[in-house]
Amino acid sequence: MNMRKLHKILYITCLVIGISLFISGCPFKSGAEGEKWFQYASKYGQAMSKMWASGGALQDYDEVLKMRQKFLRAKQPTETEIISVLRSPNRRFQKVALVAMSIKPIETDQLTDILFEFLRDQDPEFRWYAIDSLDKFTKFPESKKADLGKQLLEIIKTRKDNELSIQEISLLAKFPSEEAAQFLTEQLMKEGKEDRIRMFRYVAFRALKEMGDSYYDEAAEYVNTHGSPEIKKELLEWEKLVENDKYSNWEKQNI
Repeated sequence: MNMRKLHKILYITCLVIGISLFISGCPFKSGAEGEKWFQYASKYGQAMSKMWASGGALQDYDEVLKMRQKFLRAKQPTETEIISVLRSPNRRFQKVALVAMSIKPIETDQLTDILFEFLRDQDPEFRWYAIDSLDKFTKFPESKKADLGKQLLEIIKTRKDNELSIQEISLLAKFPSEEAAQFLTEQLMKEGKEDRIRMFRYVAFRALKEMGDSYYDEAAEYVNTHGSPEIKKELLEWEKLVENDKYSNWEKQNI
């Protein structure tokens, strides 16, 4: 083999290796990164993190609202754009897309399935934004409701007590079923005076109410038969609050 041929082989080999190293070392890029919606969603996410860290400081809350309004005034992402970013290998990009969906979700079957995948994510922030997005959906296809509700309940049951969120419990209301009602009744029956436990009981109560009278009445009967005096009293107080709220809303509409 002559020297010229050897130099050519070495040159091509080095070129291939160099390109491979360059590609592997470069972060994922997306055309969406230059879009206004992406930039405002990113800033909204940062503002939310700061607000959580500060315990809800007013100035941080104002910044969240400001970024939300800027996002809503910008040209909105398409379904294709959002899916592309959610499916990217870049975790920061995925989070920005989830933030965007939590501000103004795009309600399609494919995005519903993707958001349910994120409910299993290891990062609690990713899970929170996915839950918040799904909670803002105005409706789910009737043909998929049973399956989605089953998925959600299975996911919730894998959570440890300190991982379970009230948003997930609340989300069950959108997928009424006997199994979901039974789980919510169990939450309603949990003993304890700690704020967290009482909050879970209340959210379970509201979710059962939203599911409909048939689900709630059965749960209430079980609590009144087997619950402690404290929980039965609490349930009665909440029922009165709901009735008063209904009357108040009726007054607003009819007076």
